[in-house]
Amino acid sequence: MAAMIESMLGAPAGSIVTVRPDYTVITDGPSNRVTELVKSVAAPEKVVVIFDHDVPTGSPEAAFTWKRIHTFAHTYSCKFVQNVGIGYNWMMNEVVKPGDIVIGGGRHASIYGSVGALGLNVTVPELARVIEGGYYSFIVPQTIVVELKGELEGSAMDAAMTIMKKLGSSAKGKVIELVGSLSEHDKAVICGMVCGTGAFTALWSESKAADVTVDLSEVVPMVKMPCDDREAQEQAAILPRSAVRGVNVNAGQIGGIAGGTIADLRKAAALMEGRKLACGFRLSIVPATSKDYLMALNEGLIEKFIDFNAQIGAVGDRSVTWQGPGVIDKGEKLITTGLYTFDGCMGVKTSMVYSASVESVMEAATTKAI
Repeated sequence: MAAMIESMLGAPAGSIVTVRPDYTVITDGPSNRVTELVKSVAAPEKVVVIFDHDVPTGSPEAAFTWKRIHTFAHTYSCKFVQNVGIGYNWMMNEVVKPGDIVIGGGRHASIYGSVGALGLNVTVPELARVIEGGYYSFIVPQTIVVELKGELEGSAMDAAMTIMKKLGSSAKGKVIELVGSLSEHDKAVICGMVCGTGAFTALWSESKAADVTVDLSEVVPMVKMPCDDREAQEQAAILPRSAVRGVNVNAGQIGGIAGGTIADLRKAAALMEGRKLACGFRLSIVPATSKDYLMALNEGLIEKFIDFNAQIGAVGDRSVTWQGPGVIDKGEKLITTGLYTFDGCMGVKTSMVYSASVESVMEAATTKAI
């Protein structure tokens, strides 16, 4: 049976294909630099510009970025979106359909694979060429099929880190084709995370002979460890939480593509029942999208978070924040459901960030320790 990406593209691994994406996405993340390179836009109706990171702007640099990408969208008549939350989640929930091809300059476009679309991450220069030409050419990668067996009793984030740890560098440059019966939320979390291995993209498919098998019933709480810089993020160590138990932490954040959806917010609120926020611990709750925020508000979850003494952040992706709400100081440690742990990603240099599940963040919120 052909790999899913080969069926979608109508070409076997090793072939050169040219695709015309249904959507090309620019955000105020690293892909914002594409606006300095693009001199023309081949298909403005297919370009979506999203301000979703530093919302509302928490620094003069962020305000400048907003102005730059907004001016770009206006100049070339592209759709400009702000205040709807994380672009990946909004696109997946409101725009992307099965079979679509979506190209962006971030790291987690593979999340679209959970709904049967093909999400591709490219470099900023490549993104500029796609926007100017309206097409993208690449070699169809090989596929590694990962079968997920058993019942997942814990977190999809822990499952994703278990898969990443098991695959290691063997997945680099390949398509990770995932097989298994999970909820739509869990599929999205796993698809969006597993390309942290350096994989080309990830897709969810029907039953297929596996190259690798992961028993979900054996998944334990995991932690992605701090690393030196953004370029080293793929090499950040992933350890069982038990291996770092007892590390003191000063703050926590629940948000991002793996922690800010309504399913995650419900879980966090349930874990607060009968417990108290540890004195001196700073907990931020950042809904992934406006829709998630409104649902949490209507269900009384926001009130529960406030009563727990958590801080409520504006919707968006605050996985990398140098100034503004949620940052940490020199020598401080943060545990977050965000997916970045490089030095300084959530404040000043010499602060430390650990990535873990909602369950692990809530455990730290009541004990001030991992």
